Order: sequence, then C-alpha cells, then structure tokens
Amino acid sequence: MGHLIELNDTLKLKRGAGFPENVRVGGVYDFSIAGRRLYNLKPTRVLLVEEIDGQWNMVGHAMILRQTIDAVAERTTGQFEVSQLYPPEYVRLVNRFDTPAGKGYDVPPG
Repeated sequence: MGHLIELNDTLKLKRGAGFPENVRVGGVYDFSIAGRRLYNLKPTRVLLVEEIDGQWNMVGHAMILRQTIDAVAERTTGQFEVSQLYPPEYVRLVNRFDTPAGKGYDVPPG
C-alpha cells in the first residue's frame, strides 16, 4: 500500500499561504499545508522555501516547533521559527544549483 505520510526536510510555502510577509531570523510563524507530512523537529533544521509562481526560492533554514497531521482533512499544520536567512548572492546560487530541475526561482541581481 505504501506510506500515507510524506517525510520532508523542506518547508515550501507560498506568500499569503503560510510564508511570512516580513520573514526575519527568530520570527515564529504558523503554517498549514495540504497533505500528511512529517518534518524534522527542532533542533534539526528544515530548508525554508518560498514558492513563487511554481518556482522554488530557497531563503534559509527553519526549525519546526510543533506540527499536527489531520488524517481526515489530509492537512498538516504547525509552527516554525526562522533560524537562518541566506544572503542574496547565496540565494541566487542555491536556486540555480540545489533545486529540482527547472524549479529554481531566478532572483534578479542587486
């Protein structure tokens, strides 16, 4: 039958749907995402990704503080703390080389 829970090391959220408007290191934010997902819990980091028009913008690291999997609603909710934000020059590189093929968001220089 297979697993009914997806194991993730990446928290990928859309702005306005879980990704914070003004993300900052130390900020604590709530998330809600479709599917049954299990994330690494603090002190193990997860990659924090902003999804922009289907593209991945790798912004830094987060620590999952709590999570709940609702099997009936097929939804995972929780709370995370931002532990690191990448500098812009690194974001451009990691988006180019460390995202699924064709999914890296092209960050404008500057």
